[in-house]
Amino acid sequence: MSTMKALVYHGPRNVKLETRQIPIPKAGEVLVKTRAVSICGSDLGAYRLHEVSDRWAPPIVLGHEFAGEIAALGENVIGLEVGQRVSANPILYCGDCYYCRQGMINLCGKRHSLGTSIGGDATDGALQEYFTIRQEAIIPLDDRVTYEQGALLEPLAVCYCAAQNGSFGKGERVAVIGAGPIGLMIVKFLKAFGAGTIIVSDILDERLKFAEKYGADAVINAKSESVPDKVLELTDGIGVDRVIVAGGTPTVMDDSLKMVRNGGNIVLVALIHQEFHIDPIKIVGRGISIIGSYMFTNEQEDVMELIATKKVYVDDMITSEHSFENVEKLFDELCSPECKDVKVLVVT
Repeated sequence: MSTMKALVYHGPRNVKLETRQIPIPKAGEVLVKTRAVSICGSDLGAYRLHEVSDRWAPPIVLGHEFAGEIAALGENVIGLEVGQRVSANPILYCGDCYYCRQGMINLCGKRHSLGTSIGGDATDGALQEYFTIRQEAIIPLDDRVTYEQGALLEPLAVCYCAAQNGSFGKGERVAVIGAGPIGLMIVKFLKAFGAGTIIVSDILDERLKFAEKYGADAVINAKSESVPDKVLELTDGIGVDRVIVAGGTPTVMDDSLKMVRNGGNIVLVALIHQEFHIDPIKIVGRGISIIGSYMFTNEQEDVMELIATKKVYVDDMITSEHSFENVEKLFDELCSPECKDVKVLVVT
């Protein structure tokens, strides 16, 4: 077999399942046979755009959350084997810059990223039956971890870091704004890390039901009541130790400042593309810290250990699975207001 199916992004609202030649790995690369791909909110964000973005310059194959097996090895690849079950770190960092030398590979200014055109060159992702990636990115899967679980390592690592950034430790009170997949995964980690009270807000009751299922102590529908007022009511007027912003509207920063306690932390993990106007005295005068939580470094392996040892259960986050044959229609379905899925996998 020399050809494969690939879902190619040609621009907003335009993805097509096409037949392509199976790539041949270059020196230092491996060929991965895809077994499971989790569709990220950023993949859907590219699809929903009104105009082409430099971040996803078409034509490009999306997808950076995956698990599969090694189908072939390029020259000079050592320590890996054909047939080995793997995932990978999609941050293709340079390794030489100041940030990489400090271990902050997520902040590398020369990085590329699987399934995007970050860095100036399109790097085809995992929404295809086979793809190549450099050997340094490969993460062997623990035998106790399934392909489906392996496809969640990337978003789980994002949430693992967000749940730890600015933490006040066990017993802390945390408000999570946004109960999309990222917010819900953060809830799971907060629960595992021993948070005392977890409050989650969203505008969809279905999402809030998932939040309760995954460990939230209280949920708030932002359409029907004031989130800051309810949070203050639930915390005796003091506010939460941390607010983790995993989604939101233009008022999200103002709301966060109202519901966080003096000396508390606001953690921004959602990629919100809008300007906020903040009176600095509200931050300085109350000793509040605002923390940006972007991606991860090597935490995928930490997450894998938590899954393998059953300290964090993630199978219930996978709400549907689909074949490559149905993936063209899937993007429209996932962008529909009626969509109730949390994490969706494309499997082969």
